[in-house]
Amino acid sequence: MYSKPKKIGSIEIKNRFVRSATYEGMATEDGYITDKQLKLYKELAEGGVGLIITGYAFVQESGNGVDKQTGVSKDDYIPGLSKIAETAHKYGDNCKIALQIAHCGRQTAELENTIAPSAVEEKLIGNMPREMTREEIRETIDAFSQAVRRAKEAGFDAVQLHGAHGYLITQFLSPYTNKRTDDYGGSIENRVRFLEEIYKKSVELVGKEFPIFIKMNGVDFVQGGTTIEESTEVARRLQKIGFAAIEVSAGIWEVAKLKKKDLGWKPTFLPESRLFVGKINEPAYNLPFAKEFKKVLDIPVILVGGINSISLVEEILIDESADFVSFCRPLIREPNLPNRWMKNIGNKEVDCIFCNGCLSTLSTTGLHCVKLLESKKDN
Repeated sequence: MYSKPKKIGSIEIKNRFVRSATYEGMATEDGYITDKQLKLYKELAEGGVGLIITGYAFVQESGNGVDKQTGVSKDDYIPGLSKIAETAHKYGDNCKIALQIAHCGRQTAELENTIAPSAVEEKLIGNMPREMTREEIRETIDAFSQAVRRAKEAGFDAVQLHGAHGYLITQFLSPYTNKRTDDYGGSIENRVRFLEEIYKKSVELVGKEFPIFIKMNGVDFVQGGTTIEESTEVARRLQKIGFAAIEVSAGIWEVAKLKKKDLGWKPTFLPESRLFVGKINEPAYNLPFAKEFKKVLDIPVILVGGINSISLVEEILIDESADFVSFCRPLIREPNLPNRWMKNIGNKEVDCIFCNGCLSTLSTTGLHCVKLLESKKDN
């Protein structure tokens, strides 16, 4: 089942394995592509994954969230981005690659003059944003659409909008962070408007055949945030608008500040990088949300989070709980994992132990498995 091709929009993915977007920490300080990134994507493409989704690229300087984040906010970035697309296509045996684009909004390490739909404090890092003006909303919509254009011109097969984990699109979608009283806040229809206008403006630039899909939350895991009932209604609307697929995740940064009694479980880090998945958290921990999305959607559903064995992959696909499975940390540890599983080589579980040590490498070497680095040092 996992080796069968399936389409996302106009493109055919050769198998059901997706490399989920992961911040690499390998770009230059100004956001330009480096040889380290090209090596990373070469290894991923060679490893057999059907679709690679890159680490998030900022669409505006105001949305640049972290050091050495890839940029797509101006045409100067296109030549470097083209090298990533070319690398995936050259070494990937029909591997497809999508550029993930994002604006971090209030979830940024830059604590001065940050913008968000509403002036709601980000409690994990103590950031108080200011409410975006309508002109800034229009400028940001244009920035997203221009980023989609640049991705297509750079040779990417598709684009994924990062609408999960509390970044700017999430902030518009979630009633927890969107307190606006104009036509961008209040009802679900109004909270989806920002995203709908990004899509429509993008299609004007790239056409309907270029797939645009999204990563979004099933739930926010904060009181007053998006519920599964709301998110599935949003998903229905996005399908009608024209989005090609939805990757289902959950949580915003502030989840890491909440106590177990508030959630029913205690996260150990940011929602997009939980420690000890499969030990503290259940394998496929977003599966209940993906199942709800599948009930209301005809477009492909991609499940991310806690994919730790090929038997789990088979179960998810056979049960039609999702159309694709995506993972990132197992591929940091073992880029060749899809090939190994499809050739039935070695054990049926991932080598990754979900220690999250890869995060500790970001400030020095960029995205690497810390256990592999330690073993090379010892040898």
